Amino acid sequence: MPSRGLIGIAALLVALAVGAALGHGRRVRIVDRLMAMALVGGLAARLVFVATYAPLYIDAPLAILDIRDRGFSPWGGVAGLLLYAAVAGWRVRAARIPLAGALAAGALTLIIGTAGLQAVTPAHQPMPSTALARIDDTSTTLTELKRQAPDKPMVVNLWASWCGPCRREMPMLARYQAEHQAVTVVFVNEDDAVSAMHQFLRQTDLSLSNALIDARHALADALAIPGYPTTLFYDADGRLVRRHTGLLSQATLAHGVNQAAR
Repeated sequence: MPSRGLIGIAALLVALAVGAALGHGRRVRIVDRLMAMALVGGLAARLVFVATYAPLYIDAPLAILDIRDRGFSPWGGVAGLLLYAAVAGWRVRAARIPLAGALAAGALTLIIGTAGLQAVTPAHQPMPSTALARIDDTSTTLTELKRQAPDKPMVVNLWASWCGPCRREMPMLARYQAEHQAVTVVFVNEDDAVSAMHQFLRQTDLSLSNALIDARHALADALAIPGYPTTLFYDADGRLVRRHTGLLSQATLAHGVNQAAR
């Protein structure tokens, strides 16, 4: 199934193709301008996101440069694209039609791609009732944990001890769990045996509540998880509202929780 990222890449390629076709013979370096426009849009999307969660970047300003957390504001990106197109079109008359055509083609591709993705994706993917092992050898499920805290959003982090990004984000998630009692945070290990989980927690000196094990990858299979770490955000009604594959930052964690708490 195509992801939103692939749809975005397709929109960029379509915009470049249409802009280049419309700019042919106009003696204007339209492809260069389109690439610059995409760069400005991406930069604006990042800056607006960072500004929105500025307090979370104060203690780690270099994290602003780490775009692996995929913290971008779509509306900020749109504003950046439109601003660049307006300035470039005002300065170079011959660029107006190619830029306008490229923007329209890219936007149409995004709209059609997003609509198609939503059509084949369940509106509200139900929370799986897959049996998961606790480190004390008892079992539970995500739905059971949700019933125990029915009014709270839930964050479910799927990870593995061999996964470098998982290990890097784990202390931050552990702190968040300890400091935010209004959110249920669940850690689901997708690779280790119980003894290995105990050893990992001792070595890292992490204190985790709701530390579970899915040794047979049943939960990951049920959710079609593409890789680790993957973090799922459920609202108070148990509906999946966001998934994030890859390294989380404090800001992208807060952003996901904010979406789940709406």
